[in-house]
Amino acid sequence: MKPMTDVLREASADYEWLPPAALMEPHHLTHPAPWAGHIPFAAWLVAVARPDVLVELGAYSGISYLAFCQAIVAQQLPTRAYAVDTWEGDAHAGAYGEHIYTSLRQHHDPHYLRFSTLMRMRFDEALGSFAEGSVDLLHIDGLHTYEAVRHDFESWLPKLSKRAVVLFHDSNVYRDDFGVHQLWAELKDRYPSLHFPHSNGLGVLLVGPEQPALLRTLCDPTHAALQSRVQAVFGALGARFEYRAEMQALGLQLADAQQQARQLEAAGQQRHAWIEKQDGDIRALELTRQQWQSRAEQVQATLDEAGRHTQQQIQALEQEAARKQQHIEQQTAQMRTLELEAAQKQWQIEQQSQQMQAMARQLTPLWQVKDALRSLKSALFRLKQKLAPYEPALVRRVRHSLRRRIQRSQGVAPQPMPLLPGRNRSYGVLATAHTQFVAHALAQVLRKAGFEVTVLQEVPSQGYVLDMYIVVCPQMFRQLPPGEKRIVFQMEQSVSPRWFTPEYLSILENSLSAWDYAPANLAFLEGKGVRYPHTFLVPIGGVADYSQALQASGEPALQPAEPVCDVLFYGDVNAPRRQEMLQQLQRHFTVRIEGNLFGEALRQAVRQARVVVNIHYYEGALLETTRIYECLSLGTPVVTESSADIDAYHALVNSGAVRVAPVGDASALVKAVEQLLQQITIAPAEVRLAVEQEVLRSARQFEFMACRALYALGRIDTAKWDAMTQNQPLPGERMVLSMPETHRRRAHFVHETLPGLAHDVTVFDGVRHSPGWLGCAMSYHYLARKALQAGVPRIEVMEDDVEMPPDYALRRGKVDAWLQQHEGEWDIFAGLIAKIHPDTQVLDVQQRDGETFVVLDRMTSMVHNIYTRPALEALAQWDANVRDPHTNTIDTYLQTKAQMRVVTTLPFLVAHTTEMDSSLWGINNQEYLAVIYKAEQDLRQLVDRFLQSGAA
Repeated sequence: MKPMTDVLREASADYEWLPPAALMEPHHLTHPAPWAGHIPFAAWLVAVARPDVLVELGAYSGISYLAFCQAIVAQQLPTRAYAVDTWEGDAHAGAYGEHIYTSLRQHHDPHYLRFSTLMRMRFDEALGSFAEGSVDLLHIDGLHTYEAVRHDFESWLPKLSKRAVVLFHDSNVYRDDFGVHQLWAELKDRYPSLHFPHSNGLGVLLVGPEQPALLRTLCDPTHAALQSRVQAVFGALGARFEYRAEMQALGLQLADAQQQARQLEAAGQQRHAWIEKQDGDIRALELTRQQWQSRAEQVQATLDEAGRHTQQQIQALEQEAARKQQHIEQQTAQMRTLELEAAQKQWQIEQQSQQMQAMARQLTPLWQVKDALRSLKSALFRLKQKLAPYEPALVRRVRHSLRRRIQRSQGVAPQPMPLLPGRNRSYGVLATAHTQFVAHALAQVLRKAGFEVTVLQEVPSQGYVLDMYIVVCPQMFRQLPPGEKRIVFQMEQSVSPRWFTPEYLSILENSLSAWDYAPANLAFLEGKGVRYPHTFLVPIGGVADYSQALQASGEPALQPAEPVCDVLFYGDVNAPRRQEMLQQLQRHFTVRIEGNLFGEALRQAVRQARVVVNIHYYEGALLETTRIYECLSLGTPVVTESSADIDAYHALVNSGAVRVAPVGDASALVKAVEQLLQQITIAPAEVRLAVEQEVLRSARQFEFMACRALYALGRIDTAKWDAMTQNQPLPGERMVLSMPETHRRRAHFVHETLPGLAHDVTVFDGVRHSPGWLGCAMSYHYLARKALQAGVPRIEVMEDDVEMPPDYALRRGKVDAWLQQHEGEWDIFAGLIAKIHPDTQVLDVQQRDGETFVVLDRMTSMVHNIYTRPALEALAQWDANVRDPHTNTIDTYLQTKAQMRVVTTLPFLVAHTTEMDSSLWGINNQEYLAVIYKAEQDLRQLVDRFLQSGAA
């Protein structure tokens, strides 16, 4: 047989129609490999057709689209290119992960962003982004059923220009439900066409009547001989890329073979050299293309033989790679096990070291002196509490102010101010016209709690004669109630710190407490010295039955209203970014813009709009939940820009009552409004139900958080708290007890611990009270009552300073299996026990799967526990009126239940992080280490005695 170069030279002919573009070397080859066989034609077609707009439907890994983009750059064309795909997969491509899209972006963005756009959406959703008659080159490569391909072609047909070319891939695939060949058979005679049978087939359809002469000639059925030569040439040119793509995919599978794959790497190198030789032979086409005509069939036959030989080699290599891969996976699993064991040993060493240091410190004389001083300080504190009602009012006010500052600097919750009899009945809610919705929401909760409420917009002329005031946006009023008679509701956004002057911070600091609607604001205030326990998170929510709430405050009831505009925007329109986006909206919808509208007029305007749009004044703004929930409470859905703190509002975003568009993206905002208006038209009841449900959900949350603050401040008693929270649902069955006001602790848990837990863990905003141990106990009391009320058989509660060892997931699986096997034989599983009561008895010790399970008759410590019904009933019976911390902290209380069957493990399943401070006692968790270490050693001694006694 003659060498390949001789064959090509003898096959010379006059191929003036074949420009150098067809010999383009692609920068990017990936799966599916068959499309690589059409890259030469794709590059040639771009050079000949010179499209202004190119659209690909179904980009997948980008093998075809990146070839188009590379050809555009090589030809220096002004083409705009678009790839449309969800990058989620379909019935033919299969479902695939986010890595496909990420990999495509990595190859695409550094080179082609100037003219190319990846549109992550469905094909039909993208139609609105293209003008009719604008697309010059359309590549259809989505779902390949007959119905899907026909729908794609017909729906995009109006978008095609007068010189449009449409490409259909997989036109030569006849398996399963592939139907491209069926559609191609219907279309190929209706338009000038050319078909390439190689590489799964590619149909070329000249839909537009205005085509280059060369392209018309190649697609002319009277030039059958020329078409045959074109098919042969491009089949030969594309074969090497298809082989290379297949080998590249195999190479990726072998990348991790390392030392064990040396023989495979050598074979791969040999195969690579063979491919390189083939590439060199084929590149000779450019120099010898004048010699091809007489021997084109012989070249094709030679390449077919080479392909069969290549396939045999690939199969052999794949089998060898599978054997090597299996061996590597076995070794990798062993290495992971060793790494996990090493990490666990290191973690245990660090824990023991910290515990020993803490124990050594406890035994020093200085530590003993500190304990004595702490006890003396506690006794003085209780004495001052008893004398407080007898102090003059001014002295008491000054003393409370100083004490609050000292306690807040130490992280200790202050005691509520004592109330004189009959002085906690009348409340005033003082708010500007801008924030009347917040005032009505607060008034509704206060009235439900049994208070007499007056809603005010101005400083009362008779002075502040009511018992207590909640002042919304206190910086807006020239005169405020006395500090001991006011709660301030901070509403400014911390992203614009112009309001947070020393004077304003002083107002917040010297009030009874400061409430805020946004976690991000609380974190900012903490940096300014206004922190827990002085602050409370009270997130804005909806107002259920808003009309009734308005009437209760003396406002007119809501009147029936019919929509008079598509979109309403209200607020300051002087911000340039708002003006620009409103102009875009006005091009598509009837938009009503109001810059200074309040009260009844505003409520009527909202009800007369089909949609309200929320646009930030600042680009980095927090979410304007007041505006959003006022609109939802009035029955109108909202489209909003996203925000810097959008992650804090998962429930709202997923409710269906709002649509969220990226910040600053006017076209996305228009699309979101369009989609919501369409949904309102098609399914109005569905939208209305989504709005109502979100109003009810958020109203319950607002009521809970407002009552939580009132309870902590002593404004409502335990009986009222129980009544107000009677209808609150159980937050979940696996919960993390945390306080949003302790920003550092919550952030540490959410970012460091929560990602390693299951997705069904709910963060519960713990009940607050003074002293802190009462609030902690009330949280467990509350959750236990809710679980019993909901009929839930067990709940899991962990605290946000829990620490998960490296092997937590592995050990937790063993624990769950043991607990399930012994269902009904235990009441509490304790992940950690901080102190072993001297009367504790070991009931049983069992070994299973390398774990030691110990059953005790009592327990303490609440860091990470699972409670079954007997434990829940015990927690529900805890009495909040017993204020003795020596007997009634929640762990001490449970410890007295000697008949409780408590299961734990040795070593303990979890630990206590030392990076956080205690929110109850104002000390660092480091001081618990020695106690926990001693508890584990005491438990080991009890287990040893139990086993030695033969009781096991």
